[in-house]
Amino acid sequence: MLWRSAEGYIRHWFAVLGAMLVAGLWVPLYGEQAGNGRLYGKAVFLPEKLGWGGSLITVLAALAFFYILVTWIELKKK
Repeated sequence: MLWRSAEGYIRHWFAVLGAMLVAGLWVPLYGEQAGNGRLYGKAVFLPEKLGWGGSLITVLAALAFFYILVTWIELKKK
């Protein structure tokens, strides 16, 4: 977004301004800094819950699912 706005794309200027506005209004709107508070919930360490093997399998399965989904969507467009 910054690269395109530097190249002169006007739409990206508005995107940068919007991102700056949202970043500046985050604390007044939500009362917490980004990354803290009720919006994010409690952090989860997968190996603690599933073990190292289960975590690896879960992450690889999620990546494979995402890859298949994106590939299917791209093939459907053609």
